[in-house]
Amino acid sequence: MAEVIAVDGLAKRFGAVEALRGVSFTVDGPQVVGVLGPNGAGKTTLLEILQGLQRPTAGRVRLFGAPLDPARYPKRRVGVVLQHEFYFDRITVGDYAELFASIYGVTGGRARIIERADLAARQSIAVARLSGGEQQRLFIAAAAVHDPELLFLDEPTSRLDPASKRQIGAFLRKLGERCTVVLTTHDLREADAVCDHALFLVAGEIKAQGARAALIDAVPTAERSGLGMEDAFFHFCAQRIAADGEAA
Repeated sequence: MAEVIAVDGLAKRFGAVEALRGVSFTVDGPQVVGVLGPNGAGKTTLLEILQGLQRPTAGRVRLFGAPLDPARYPKRRVGVVLQHEFYFDRITVGDYAELFASIYGVTGGRARIIERADLAARQSIAVARLSGGEQQRLFIAAAAVHDPELLFLDEPTSRLDPASKRQIGAFLRKLGERCTVVLTTHDLREADAVCDHALFLVAGEIKAQGARAALIDAVPTAERSGLGMEDAFFHFCAQRIAADGEAA
């Protein structure tokens, strides 16, 4: 595995609000990495900095071993799925796939997206008429059509039912075999099923990080309920959440 992301002393302020403070971590790949935390923890802000959309107040970021320069962002090596993806009201699945294949200049990209999203029978349907799970499969397949080395997803299953979450989880696990998938979520059980590595982010601070198995093994036997990542998260973070509240 090789270093994909390295963050050192990252901070971000919005006026008097500290969204991130002293965040440091390193991610190797390929694997699936979860940034886990309650609403308002700073997860989206962290992703936006890593995507070159926000500039940090302090700290350093490296992608693929090089300092992050938003003006020279390595777009060909990265894919992004936003929390709320934009699409034209009447655009069909096939046309959406064709659009992203053209954007990335991938010959045969339309067919690749449709196949990976498992939407061959839905190509003529408007994207707006797809189920939430179908839409997310399409968005993820489109963002990964150029086979990026790094894929960012912000709350990719937040509005999905359990069956759709399992489908997306299996899709992400497969992608994680060949690229580094970084996703934000507050669904700890989903993270337990999908992630190889996790960062626990609370009130803008990393409370713990590491391989899934190592985080779970660090939980004292008396605190375990058999819920894996959920046990680990509350072992490392519950006291801070109780003090600051979920919106911290």
